[in-house]
Amino acid sequence: MNTTKSKRAMVGSAAAAFIRRDDGTVLLVHHAGTGYWVLPGGKVDDGPGGGETPRECCEREGREETGVTVTAGRLLVVQWLPSGRNGAYESNPFACHLFAFDATISPEDQPNIHVPEGELLGWDWWDPTRAVDVMDATNGRLLAAALRVASGAEAAPCYLEELPRSGHTAGDARVIR
Repeated sequence: MNTTKSKRAMVGSAAAAFIRRDDGTVLLVHHAGTGYWVLPGGKVDDGPGGGETPRECCEREGREETGVTVTAGRLLVVQWLPSGRNGAYESNPFACHLFAFDATISPEDQPNIHVPEGELLGWDWWDPTRAVDVMDATNGRLLAAALRVASGAEAAPCYLEELPRSGHTAGDARVIR
C-alpha cells in the first residue's frame, strides 16, 4: 500500500474581457511575449486581504491593456488551464482557472484605446471568424465559447478544460455542458 501523500496542485486565477461592438467585432490585443492576439486580460493579483476577485481582475487588466474603463458584466466562460501547458513549465508552473466576462467599453472611450508599450504590440477590432486565425488554439477556443454564450446559443457559463495530461495530446480540449 502506498502511504505517500500526493502534493496538492497550486492553482491561480486569471480573467479576460470579452468586448464586442454593435457590429459584432471583438477587441483583441497583440501580446508581445507570445506574438498571438488575445482577449484583454491577465492574472489575478493575490495581495493582502485576499487580493482581487476575477471580476475585479477583468476590469483592472482591461483598463491596463486598453487605457480606458472596462466594465465587467456576466460570466461567460470558465476555462481550466493545467500547469505546464504547451510544454512551458517555466512560464506556466501552476494550473489556472481563467474567467471570461462579457465586458464593455463606452462608445465615447473607444477612440481613446491605447496599449502599454513593451507588453502589447497593438490592438484592433476583429471579425470573430477571422480572429481565431491569429490566436493560439487555447485562446481561440476561449473566444469561440464566449461567442456561443454571448449570442445565446449556449447557457452561461460555459466550462472548458484543456487536457495536456497522459492519454491526451497537448492542446486537446473538451467542453463540459
